[in-house]
Amino acid sequence: MSKEAARRALDIIRNLGGAAEEFRGKWLTIHAFSSEFDRNIQRHSLIDSIEASIAEEAAEEILANLEREISYLQNNPVGNLELPDSDANFYQNAQKDIAQASLQNRSAPNRLGHLVCVVYQVRCNTEHGRKHLGSARSQKLFSVSNKIMGLVIPALVAVGEVA
Repeated sequence: MSKEAARRALDIIRNLGGAAEEFRGKWLTIHAFSSEFDRNIQRHSLIDSIEASIAEEAAEEILANLEREISYLQNNPVGNLELPDSDANFYQNAQKDIAQASLQNRSAPNRLGHLVCVVYQVRCNTEHGRKHLGSARSQKLFSVSNKIMGLVIPALVAVGEVA
């Protein structure tokens, strides 16, 4: 047990830079914004904050610029059910969120909110899922998530600049 804990700590020390560090900083910004929409379930706070803050046209434009990232997440879902102690709800939430992000009959802000929930699943995976931050898969998820957050954050911050 302590050997695995030490390996995890070393993984963080060695790999918390680059895409992982960028992810961490951007996630803190998203979290700070969504925490103002205090709900008991983080996913709901994220969706509510996006729906309340980003207009339909702006969300459509962001989603259009993220087609490759959405496709990647559809083909490579977040989570790993191969692990014996995996939480099936975690995997199902990630699957549902990426599916919701692709449904054209939903509003663009709602779809974008669900896409940000997939980023939240990446964050949960890194915090609680014992993922190796330096793996190619983790680095790709950080890059995809960074692009998503990099387009969402300016739209959220713009709300404060208008007020």
